[in-house]
Amino acid sequence: LAELSERTRQRLGEILFPQASLVNPVDVAGSSDANPALLAECLEIVADDDNVDSVFLVGMFGGYHTRFAEELLGGEMRGAEAMIELARRTDKPLIVYSLYAPVTPPALRRLHAAGLPVYSSIEHAVRVLAALGERGIYLAASSGQTPLPKVPPDGQAQRAFATAQAEGRDLFEFEAKDLLRAHGVAVPAERLARTADDLAGIAAHFGDQPLAMKVVSRDILHKSDAGGVKLNVVGEAPMRTAFDEILAAGRAYDSQALIEGVLVSPMARKGTEVIVGVIRDPIFGPVLMFGLGGIFVEILEDVAFRAIPLSQHDASSMLEQIKSRKILGGVRGEAAADKAALIDLLLKVSSIVEAYPQLAELDLNPVIVREDGYAVVDARVIVSRVAVTAKETP
Repeated sequence: LAELSERTRQRLGEILFPQASLVNPVDVAGSSDANPALLAECLEIVADDDNVDSVFLVGMFGGYHTRFAEELLGGEMRGAEAMIELARRTDKPLIVYSLYAPVTPPALRRLHAAGLPVYSSIEHAVRVLAALGERGIYLAASSGQTPLPKVPPDGQAQRAFATAQAEGRDLFEFEAKDLLRAHGVAVPAERLARTADDLAGIAAHFGDQPLAMKVVSRDILHKSDAGGVKLNVVGEAPMRTAFDEILAAGRAYDSQALIEGVLVSPMARKGTEVIVGVIRDPIFGPVLMFGLGGIFVEILEDVAFRAIPLSQHDASSMLEQIKSRKILGGVRGEAAADKAALIDLLLKVSSIVEAYPQLAELDLNPVIVREDGYAVVDARVIVSRVAVTAKETP
């Protein structure tokens, strides 16, 4: 708690009863029972103290006229107006907790209507103050960061979004990856086999590399659950067998599914799995999530969030925020992850989301990060079902 200055304590002593506590937290000791507006004077005196960063009123403001005498309602309303004026003049947060908040008396309704936060839970109010403090620390740390330049949308990606919207679907995986590639995101090479006849050329292109083969369908979201994924496939003949099995499994999973084909790409090198996701929150706008994959996100929910657009500080701090961050540094003989490449990925995803307001959600899972870069193994982009042209972020 802030240590109140001698001048602040002197000013409080001039208006409060002798038994009042003039140190932080200030206890008015009944001084306001006959004059609730006195609380606003106390708040103003405390807010004027240079040692104070925020002001928190705890008590029964709004309920004096109920508890003592109806005539006190006028004093409470005057106090509410004084608090509103104080909040307008100062840049210090003013938060109110009242025992009477659940019954919403007139003075508290007035505060709420003016935008002052009023809470019925002291624990909730304290958490809000803590969050404001953390936000202040973040702003101080990120001040001076140069905003990243906005990137223009890619023409091919714009056409893919338009087609998907017209057809009432999301981007196919290969379209999502083309979008990422267009903006410099590291995505492994891949080929789409629409028929088995395409496999000979694809096999020749990739040679004897172990390949991953995945079904492409607007109707099959969870490819592994549908039997639509084959791994470590080598050679044209095994590729043909895998192709037929994937299509058969997809039709067995959903007989009405529209299957575009099978996506073929080299198996990713070993590394640490991470996940990058984006949603557009109706209040906060686009929000980016980062965390380690597997049990870390599914069970432990060890993830970090930031509002888009990201700064360099935002991206780097996300890597340090997750509890499992030591794994990125390398454990049990494993090489450390390329954090610089990860930061670059987060910044590029932020730029992509800004460039395409049609992008409703994005899910990169997994991303395999190694000591020398990363590879986006799977990508999903949910397309907004309404036409969006307005900018989401300033």
